[in-house]
Amino acid sequence: MPDRIVELDYGREKRQTTAQEHELGDLGYLRDGRFFRYIFMDGAVTSGKLLQQVANIAEHDMDLATAVAAIGVGTISATLGANDIAADEYKDGYIYVNDDVGEGQLFKISSHAAVASSGVFAVPIRDEGGVRTALTAASLTGLMKNPYKDVIIAPTTHTGAIVGATVRDASDNNYGWAQRAGIAALLIDGTVTIGEQVMRSNGTAGAVEAADAAGTVENEIIGSVTLIVAVTTDYGLISMTLSP
Repeated sequence: MPDRIVELDYGREKRQTTAQEHELGDLGYLRDGRFFRYIFMDGAVTSGKLLQQVANIAEHDMDLATAVAAIGVGTISATLGANDIAADEYKDGYIYVNDDVGEGQLFKISSHAAVASSGVFAVPIRDEGGVRTALTAASLTGLMKNPYKDVIIAPTTHTGAIVGATVRDASDNNYGWAQRAGIAALLIDGTVTIGEQVMRSNGTAGAVEAADAAGTVENEIIGSVTLIVAVTTDYGLISMTLSP
């Protein structure tokens, strides 16, 4: 794969391909301060829309029975719930210890084979040095896909974190770049004012709306309104402030 931090020429951030050119999550940037992450789309999404990571699978995401694992081993074996795993479904994602002995550890997952429903997933981990705190039969683990794999338009109900925004009309099953920081043209829902912080809309998928000061809905701040204020259903300039 090419370098993990990619300096993009203007317009290169709008490139999409069916063949993978970078590792998912690689950081791209433009000299004007815009930052992006390399993604794979699950569904077609038009330009200027927020994207969200795919929701977790309940039978995989925590409290999986885990086999004993000594310090330094490069595989952690966890028993799945009633849901199978396709080959490389969790590649470049994470396994973490959510409870009991060794809790708080997190590891990057390597390429792996398919696993049947309720089967034992021998998770190959990429981390140099392997497991750092030994696991026992009491340890419980969970899985999360790479957040930049199979990304979807951000639904109005929070089912995962925002991964960025489309910078072009993005096609299903294509690789490309999602913007996380810098000036972006994003779909507006409702009334916003200059300097006001915005979050995902709870009324229009993929849009942003004024941040909810009362905290009545999920309040993941996307950025703030710049000098140009757009009316609802138009696209306005937002200074995105998601961490690069």
